[in-house]
Amino acid sequence: MDHAMHGGDIYRNVITHDFSVNLNPFGMPEAVKDALRASVEHWDRYPDSECAALRDALARHHQIRSEEILCGNGAADLIFQLVQTLRPRRALLAVPTFSEYGQALQGVGCEIRQYLLREEEGFHVPMDELIGCLTQDTELVFFCNPNNPTGIPVRNSELEKLADACRSTGTLLVLDECFGAFLEEPEQYSMLGTIEKYPNMLILKAFTKSYAMAGVRLGYAVCANTQLLAQMRRLRQPWSVSVPAQEAGIAALKQTSYLQQTRALLKEQRPNLTCGLKRLGLTVYDSEANYVLFQVPWERGVTAGNSGEKKSLYEGCREQKLLIRDCSNYAGLGPGFYRVCIRTPEENRYLLEQFKQIISLTKGAWQR
Repeated sequence: MDHAMHGGDIYRNVITHDFSVNLNPFGMPEAVKDALRASVEHWDRYPDSECAALRDALARHHQIRSEEILCGNGAADLIFQLVQTLRPRRALLAVPTFSEYGQALQGVGCEIRQYLLREEEGFHVPMDELIGCLTQDTELVFFCNPNNPTGIPVRNSELEKLADACRSTGTLLVLDECFGAFLEEPEQYSMLGTIEKYPNMLILKAFTKSYAMAGVRLGYAVCANTQLLAQMRRLRQPWSVSVPAQEAGIAALKQTSYLQQTRALLKEQRPNLTCGLKRLGLTVYDSEANYVLFQVPWERGVTAGNSGEKKSLYEGCREQKLLIRDCSNYAGLGPGFYRVCIRTPEENRYLLEQFKQIISLTKGAWQR
């Protein structure tokens, strides 16, 4: 089994602490749990295939038209729906980034052009260079903001440059804002307020991470091009969003202080965790999200074939029933790159204590 495919694989590992998935550290809101429990009475019904009540709630929340919203079984479901609908021949990705973009594109035989973000520049996006990679035959661009796994966001003033460039080449720009709610000033990075200006832009959002609803599966797409959303709706299976997922989404939108409290916790804990990782000799990148990408310098460039008996940080953690995200399978990264989520103060201290013990036991073997 490839342990680098995804985080959250607690089903094939005996785990007591999971830092591999980027969920809200407060967990699912109690009001959402109550809504899920209450929804049991309606599980004998087919769900509303149009998600009308949920879309109306989202429209009020974002102050947009409900016709501009399409709900799905998580954002990943919508990524695959979109690609299957358009079947693009050429696409552009700035890597490293969320692997499902490439997986969906490869599934339709799309030619993927990769713009490699530079490690020496902290994986920040030089927007003008990325725009320079656009051509008239680029049909689709996926852009994750903040990026996964780096946690680095791009302000909406820079994103407008990308949207303008995509409009001039006839390219659909897909902005993945699934982690945007964790940023200190999310409105400075979201393009939701410009959807009418850019009908060539589709925005992805999800309840999965923001409200710790990964097992419920709920995401949505926002686009002023309602014909595109209608095409996607026609091609998908009709009951992709369950009754409990729709009820949970409506309840989550009413939790007005929950995300504010989350951002306050992350503002406090992000620098603490980052500094702690650096003190252990790890190379840490400038995340502004609810997760941190770092590199273990002594594991750099090592492959399974030449590591010998040396134990990686991932393996040492797993022995301690602690799960972190091995990022070696991300395009543009490699062995020695890992990602951890930011959790409560107590959990973050536990993570650093475990790292300190594991590194003290294993680092010497790598340096011999």
